[in-house]
This record gives sequence, structure tokens and C-alpha cells, in this order.
Amino acid sequence: MIKVYQIQLTDLEITIANQGGSTPKLKAFFDRSFESTFKAENFQYYTHVANVDVDGFEQAFRAMNLWEDDDNFDRIELVGSGAFRCSSMSVGDILEDHDGKLYRCASFGFTAL
Repeated sequence: MIKVYQIQLTDLEITIANQGGSTPKLKAFFDRSFESTFKAENFQYYTHVANVDVDGFEQAFRAMNLWEDDDNFDRIELVGSGAFRCSSMSVGDILEDHDGKLYRCASFGFTAL
């Protein structure tokens, strides 16, 4: 089982961003996709959004990006508040393996945090 964490923005935070404003959480959101600016301490802004019943990160990535495949959809358990949506897995998302170790979805592969 792989746990997936994503930064979830509220409507207010999206409005602030669209108006050119910033907050520490918004900065973390925009920095998450870049190796040079990503900071592990920003994990505080992430929300546990899904559990994926697979053995590895590549399988989790595939399952969370091919939602229309019934076999993949059946492997995903969405968790957390209904106020937020889980999106397809992308660069900057955090994955937790069965040993509790955290990894970042990188441009190519996954990097340990």
C-alpha cells in the first residue's frame, strides 16, 4: 500500500494566487515541482489524499494517472475531507511506502526525502 500526499488549495488560496498574492503554503505549492526549490519541510502543507493498493511507486503513478482503467480505479482509495479533490499524481507529490519512508515524485522517478 502506497500513501499519496498532495498540497490542496482552498478557494481563498486560489483567489490569493490569482491576485498575485502569496502565503507560505502557496509558495510551497508552486515550488513543489522544481528540484532546486522543493523543501522537505513543506510536508506540513500536504494532505493525505489516497491509498494505492500496489507494490511500487511506478505502479502507483500509473494507477493515479489512468483513472478510467477499472483495474487501476479499484486499487485507489480516496481519503480525507470531501472538500478537497485528489488529482492525478504529478511532480511534487509525496508518497509513503509501507515502511513509512517518504519519497517525492520527481521529473524522472522518485527521490527519497
